[in-house]
Amino acid sequence: MANTKFDAVTNRDVSPDAQQARQTVVRFLTWYKNHMHEANQISLVNQAAGKPYSVNLKNGERYLRYLKSSQLLTDAYLNQWRTFFKERQAGFRQSPQSEGPPTGFDYDLVMLNQDVDMQFAALKSLKMGKVVISNNKATVGFTLLNTYEFRLVRQNGRWLINEILNQSQE
Repeated sequence: MANTKFDAVTNRDVSPDAQQARQTVVRFLTWYKNHMHEANQISLVNQAAGKPYSVNLKNGERYLRYLKSSQLLTDAYLNQWRTFFKERQAGFRQSPQSEGPPTGFDYDLVMLNQDVDMQFAALKSLKMGKVVISNNKATVGFTLLNTYEFRLVRQNGRWLINEILNQSQE
């Protein structure tokens, strides 16, 4: 899925592995930009008036299946979110909440911030950083208003995203 807007992110001076890892990141960012509104329509938290919040685990699975349809994420990445959903459910039971943004769900879960629309509006100015490859693991840094690090693993000859870190928010 080539997108001419991103041709500038490929650097002929880097190895083919590094180029492929970068392209995986660009393909995912493009996919997510085009699908994030549908993904975010899946309600992850039950919020009935006057009742404590609870995580909708069934919708959580729908959300993760939707992300998986990008074919660019590892099962380990998706399992981290399954664990997060279960931990948040336990947190809501321990400390019931019925007002305000649900704790842990007040930002975009993929890009890990609240300004995703603004970020994706700036996607054409994506600045790719260093790619570090060691065996079947790669780290791709980039700036899209915030500084990110995507950690990838090679599975069946393809680079897949295993972790997304928003270094500006840590």
